[in-house]
Amino acid sequence: MSEQENTKKNRVTTVKNACKRGVLGVSSFFKKPFFRIRVVQVYLLSFVTTYVVEGLSHYRTLPQFLHVVKHPLIFLTNMLIVSLLFVPALLFRKRYFVYLIAVIAWLTVGVVDFIVLHNRVTPFNANDFKMLDDALNVVVHYFKFYQIVLVIVLIVIGVAAIVIAAIKFPKTKDPVPFKSAIPLTAGLFLLNLLLALGSVKGGIMKRTFPNLANAYQEYGLPYCFACSVLDKGIKKPSGYSKSGVENVINSLPSPTQAEQLLNNERPNIIFIQLESFFDPKRIAGIRFDTDPIPNFTHLYNNFSSGLLTVPSISAGTANTEFEVLTGMNMADFGSGEYPYRTILQSSTSESMAYNMKQLGYSCHAIHNNTASFYGRDVVFSNLGFDDYDTLETMPNVEKNALGWAKDKVLYREIISALNSTPGSDYIFAVSVQGHGKYPDEEILDASIELTKVDDAYDDSTIYGLKYYTSQLNEMDAFVGSLVSYLSERHEKTVLVLYGDHLPGFDFEDTSLTEGSLLQTEYIIWSNFPMREMHRDLYAFQLSAYVQERLGFQEGLLTRLHIKLLEDPNPYLEQYLEKLRVLSYDMLYGEQFCWDGVNPYKPTELTFGYYDVSISSIHEIREPGSNVYYLSVYGENLTPYCSVYVNGTRQSETIFVSETELFLPRVTLNDGDTLSIGIYNDGRLLRQSGAYTFHAEEQN
Repeated sequence: MSEQENTKKNRVTTVKNACKRGVLGVSSFFKKPFFRIRVVQVYLLSFVTTYVVEGLSHYRTLPQFLHVVKHPLIFLTNMLIVSLLFVPALLFRKRYFVYLIAVIAWLTVGVVDFIVLHNRVTPFNANDFKMLDDALNVVVHYFKFYQIVLVIVLIVIGVAAIVIAAIKFPKTKDPVPFKSAIPLTAGLFLLNLLLALGSVKGGIMKRTFPNLANAYQEYGLPYCFACSVLDKGIKKPSGYSKSGVENVINSLPSPTQAEQLLNNERPNIIFIQLESFFDPKRIAGIRFDTDPIPNFTHLYNNFSSGLLTVPSISAGTANTEFEVLTGMNMADFGSGEYPYRTILQSSTSESMAYNMKQLGYSCHAIHNNTASFYGRDVVFSNLGFDDYDTLETMPNVEKNALGWAKDKVLYREIISALNSTPGSDYIFAVSVQGHGKYPDEEILDASIELTKVDDAYDDSTIYGLKYYTSQLNEMDAFVGSLVSYLSERHEKTVLVLYGDHLPGFDFEDTSLTEGSLLQTEYIIWSNFPMREMHRDLYAFQLSAYVQERLGFQEGLLTRLHIKLLEDPNPYLEQYLEKLRVLSYDMLYGEQFCWDGVNPYKPTELTFGYYDVSISSIHEIREPGSNVYYLSVYGENLTPYCSVYVNGTRQSETIFVSETELFLPRVTLNDGDTLSIGIYNDGRLLRQSGAYTFHAEEQN
């Protein structure tokens, strides 16, 4: 054998021996109890946890096994995501405690999602954490008192169990070999993460969800929940640049000269977003003896109307609102995101209000719910409204059996808005009466009779539908009264009515005789001649469509929508991509569309239309002291009013009536100033003038 052949043979032998030693080394490590047992535990716990969480999310028991078999790669991706909380336990001697924390974390997500799905169709997602203050405000409408107490008790027990486990759970006897454990644990974590991401790259999982509820059913709770944690805002469009934005703008129709429009009579424009409102006659398997919404039906059949595609089912009022006001597409934003709670808390945006202000309109927002719900007290300033009329500022509000304000109060508030300025008004009103959770038993408010055609719905659902349609009937009566008033008002007016989403029933596509679960109805009514048209729209097109019907085209996004509305483009994807480019540029990009300078500045909101005032006081003094029991009389008082003494809010204020507040045991000195402020959620919304207290005159 030649020397060259010997050298080659020795090299091969050396490589073989090195590989053998490496394989034996890795094999011996995997044989160690530390890694072998713990890795098995991680994947076993991940499998069981994923199985249970997915079962809760899908209401499955035995059928959950069939789902795993039918969609193994989807289940495996969710399991890999779940495992990311279990893998770090490999580094702890108290690994069982770390396992417990991971199990509790995922089960909490699963249980909360299970509870949420029993009260709305939209599943639980990370963005709900930003809505905790809103959730606390509405929890009394969704849960009975004993249920709230039970949840609090369970939370206390859970926290106590974690504390006890942290103290009592023993450490494992085998030490952690950190030199090898840290890189291998990190490697296992990255491997699981990369495999999960690979399923997205490979098309097994989708990145965007037009329908969040369907996505949870199709792709699983862990994956969709993780997406809601990581996916925020609008992703930067590929090739985003100044020239790209300019190309989009140059493709739009030329703007109408505002000066020409200012010389013409401009009608009042009123938008009313009706809570959970749609035509219940579309529900399959239900028959009504009388039409629950006769006014809306008449308007729908005799004026411009159509189906309106909204971004969500059962919840997401603010997102429908966002699309209508801005013209942006919620599908471009993160999964389950509420721009009202994210970008619009700190940034202004092109909106219908800003557009109308360019045409000389006064802009009013009205909502018969609290000012801070969905952060509207900040958002409406960033969308260009001049004033914001809220539940706190509305005296004498009647409420329904679930505690929501009845919409008939909007009749008075809309008239007040119209009368508040001499010129043309743009009003955006949001109703609340149709809000769930709908009762599963007979209650007094359910005055509408309906009949089951088949057995598609159980009795509890029928009770809920009776209540729901009774609320629609009252909302419809408000619509009828408003239309009657506007018909006689000597100002040209356009009224736009639409539902924000379908109600929170367990509807499926087959539950409706017309349209989809993401479609409500809209109507455009006017007290002057307008050509009747029937056209289905997306919510983000509605404001532009109204502008187009009136001959306006103020705003870049408006002109983009009008171009498609006037000349339907078969390349819908190109249209939506242009919309995404402009939306990104306005909210997250370099604002090339405005030459780098945002022209929209936040407005200083005025809350409400009625001045609160003090007309007189009556006091009873404790003998020998300057402590008083004080009755304060005034006008336009609401349950959110507090008495202020020298500028300090007296939280003990008791609301007696629309003309009286009572303040027990307050210390007053001669010359102190009193006022009444409308206060809620840490914000003073409106305040009366000062009233000087004179002790000698009062005794």
